[in-house]
Amino acid sequence: MLKLIRSLLGIAGVVLVTMFALANRGPVAVDLLALPEPVTLPVYSLFLAGLLGGALLGGIATWLAGWRTRREGRLARRRLAALEAREQARLDAAAAERAERRAEPSQRALAQAAA
Repeated sequence: MLKLIRSLLGIAGVVLVTMFALANRGPVAVDLLALPEPVTLPVYSLFLAGLLGGALLGGIATWLAGWRTRREGRLARRRLAALEAREQARLDAAAAERAERRAEPSQRALAQAAA
């Protein structure tokens, strides 16, 4: 259900941006400090550049904010792997000990039969 709502909102957003771009095709002079003379661009290109820049900055901020969670997840996976290895070693040792105990009575019976 959430996927459907997200898809519908995405489609509505694309339609609105397309309508804005078609309605605002007029040129606008943009004077940037880095450029020697003003650049003439359509209004919608400035709007789309702002959307793209905001999305990039938001994505970078979100990625940087999640570093602690990702680090804790990596540490937890390492701890879990170490605990699983330790538990497997303990289980293997217990199984070997049980097999050894089972083999002892039959070895004693063989020794008594040989005597």
